[in-house]
Amino acid sequence: MLLAALLALSLQQPFATEAPSIMGALTQETVEIREDFAGTELVLYGATRGLTIQDEIVVVLRGPEQDLRVMRKTRSFGIWVNGSAREFAAVPSYYAIASSRPLDEIASDEALVRNRIGLDHLLTRPGETPVADMLDYRKAVERAGAREDLYASAPRGVEVLDGGLFRATLALPPSTPVGNYTAEVYLFRDGRPVASRSTSLRVEKAGLERLIYEFAHGLPMLYGLFCVVLAMLAGWAGAAIFARR
Repeated sequence: MLLAALLALSLQQPFATEAPSIMGALTQETVEIREDFAGTELVLYGATRGLTIQDEIVVVLRGPEQDLRVMRKTRSFGIWVNGSAREFAAVPSYYAIASSRPLDEIASDEALVRNRIGLDHLLTRPGETPVADMLDYRKAVERAGAREDLYASAPRGVEVLDGGLFRATLALPPSTPVGNYTAEVYLFRDGRPVASRSTSLRVEKAGLERLIYEFAHGLPMLYGLFCVVLAMLAGWAGAAIFARR
């Protein structure tokens, strides 16, 4: 049904004065994380109206936002300690981007910063002048996200099909955070977005993973006490087994 709706949109002939438009939808709206979750792939299908040969498409998937505190390691008397810190507000815990061409060939830095598109512009606010000191902290955030596969970029990850249809594949790693996600699709023309559309995705725990997650977040003190007791019982059982041998 999803593909039929997208195909119907792409087959409609636009009028000469009709504004370009774009739409997209994920093949699944909910991802369940169970005990054996090893990551998964999401496919976003979309269609455009008024697409020209000069137009480009960008797909962005953003995870739940969080505030980050990044600290610089400094060496003091031969020991590495935490130094000065920087705060970053509303940083996506997951961020993946796919585009029909590399971003620097699609739009200017100003347009990308305004829409927070691209890893290089993820922590930059419109009108903000980057300084060398802050750039180091931003690169540290990007490296940490890339190390966990939580930040990803595919410069040619959007495949444009016949009739104005397109497709993009996005990967969710095993460490995918739970929460509400937003998938955004942009149609760029002459370096600026002329149409956009967004859709939502829910990532949630399921099965035993959900019970543990709800226990840990709903009753944190009791959960901590339970873990301590469990660790003591495991230690006692191990000691008893080795004592018999």
